[in-house]
Amino acid sequence: MLRFRLLMMLVPVLTGLSGCMTLGPDYERPGEVIPTGSWQAALPHGGSQDNLIDWWGQLQDDTLKTLLSHTLKQHPGLEGALAAIEVARSNLVIQKAAGQVRAEVDVTAMRSGDKRNPKVVPMTARTVVADAVWEIDLFGRVKRATEGAEAKVAAREADWQGMRVALAAEVATLYFEWRGCERLRASLSRDVASRESSMAITEKAIRAGLSAPNDGDLAAASLADARSALTQQQASCDVAVKGLVALTGKDEASLRQLLQKSSGPWPRITPFTLITVPAQLLSQRPDLAGAEQELVAANAEVGVAEATRYPRLSLLGSVGVGVGFMGSPTQDTQPWSFGPALTLTGLDGGALEANVQAAKGRWKGALASYRKAVQAAVREVESTLVNLGGIQNRVLDGRKAYERYAVYLVSSETNWKKGGISLLTLEEARRRAMAAERGVIQLETQEVQQWITLYKVLGGGWQQTVTNQKK
Repeated sequence: MLRFRLLMMLVPVLTGLSGCMTLGPDYERPGEVIPTGSWQAALPHGGSQDNLIDWWGQLQDDTLKTLLSHTLKQHPGLEGALAAIEVARSNLVIQKAAGQVRAEVDVTAMRSGDKRNPKVVPMTARTVVADAVWEIDLFGRVKRATEGAEAKVAAREADWQGMRVALAAEVATLYFEWRGCERLRASLSRDVASRESSMAITEKAIRAGLSAPNDGDLAAASLADARSALTQQQASCDVAVKGLVALTGKDEASLRQLLQKSSGPWPRITPFTLITVPAQLLSQRPDLAGAEQELVAANAEVGVAEATRYPRLSLLGSVGVGVGFMGSPTQDTQPWSFGPALTLTGLDGGALEANVQAAKGRWKGALASYRKAVQAAVREVESTLVNLGGIQNRVLDGRKAYERYAVYLVSSETNWKKGGISLLTLEEARRRAMAAERGVIQLETQEVQQWITLYKVLGGGWQQTVTNQKK
């Protein structure tokens, strides 16, 4: 009895030590991984879907905003990401419960007797027993496991944020691909119409004996080439529409109606200069946030594995009420029990030590993945900036070239009508002008797509990281 009382006196002391001897390293962000500068985690667009869609409002295209809204409301990829968050949050609740008192109540009612011995009076026994268990987290096993579960929740939330950003970028890319495709189709349609006109004029000239018959062959071949290019371009536009149907979940008929409402000038991308270091630019990238949270979880697993090697102390308690009836109450019991339970690890063949080493190995793997993600992110941003800067210069040169070719085409048509040049010379001038126009359209489409790519690689925009500058 004296030993029991002494043990009970130690229980408050042991309880106060719960979590004070937390094993395993506390997480510290690996400084050698981070580029020079501060690193403040931020959700893309503050985590708000409305803010995400509003960000694209600077392009002043209501159709794009409608497509984004449809996609972000129903895309199955987002539903799957949200389901993963729910699972992670549930696991966190389960893990937190491991550090709290767990109790269960067992209620029984039994009737017993002996058919072959009528002298045995049948008896009814009713019992209610409540059992409780509380693990005292002496070495921080529960604490580390909770840290890991919290990190997993944050990682899954980052995955969801990243998918939203990626979907928005994909919708915008396909939409402007379609708009650029339609511009090319319109240019090719004008080219076909012009060649049809040239064909008609050539046929009249041949019948009048003013042109050689082979001029007709040239005009017919040129027209056939233009029509073939137009057909191919139309197919490319249809492919872009199919992609938007898959992303937005809208049926193709209603989507085409919506696309036909697209209006407004082609967006002009205003040049800008970066005013912050890569670390600040990358701070809101969800993939990096998720990779770091996986590293946090792996770090916590090391602590869990370390703590598993040490004894586990739990407080056990039980209280019950039992009543037996043999016609009238004959027994009335109130059993109870309370005391600590210490679990010690015996011979395990090195399994626990191997578990620690495995946890450390997983942490090293998570660190390597994190480093790789940061390096890839920096490279993506720098490459996109180079591409965007290069394409913007090419757009300017392409526009100047088209303007000159257009002027040359007008003068060539005038000279051809006066008989100053041949049809071959006119068609060459036309092809150069049309090619220059389509070149500008393609460059402008690439410029917008690079701008969208920059949005994606920066994790969802750069309102706080860039300033605009005039051309």
